Amino acid sequence: MKKLLVAAVILPVIFSSSFAVDGKEVFEKNTCAICHKESKDSVGPSLKTIAEYYKNNPEQLKQFFKGQAEPIIWPDRFDMMKPQMGKLKALSEEEMDALVNFILKH
Repeated sequence: MKKLLVAAVILPVIFSSSFAVDGKEVFEKNTCAICHKESKDSVGPSLKTIAEYYKNNPEQLKQFFKGQAEPIIWPDRFDMMKPQMGKLKALSEEEMDALVNFILKH
C-alpha cells in the first residue's frame, strides 16, 4: 500500500516535469536567434534588451507576441519583423509562457 501511495505522489511530478515546455527550445524552433542574440543588439533587439523593457510586464510581452499589443522596442522596425512575429501567434499558451520566461531570464 505504501508503494502505491508513493507512486501516486511521485509519478505526476515526474511526468509533469518531463513534459514541460522549454522556452529555449521554443526560441530555437521558431528561429528567433536569427535576429535576436543573447546580449548584443543586431537585426532585432537582444534578449537582454527585451528583458530590460518587459521585466515588469511579462503579460505585455505575451500580448505583443500574440499580435495584441504594439511594439515598445524599435517600433520603426516592426514592419520588417511582422512575418516572423506572425509565427508566434500559433504557439500554445504553455509554449508562449515558456518563451516569455526564457527571454525575461536574460
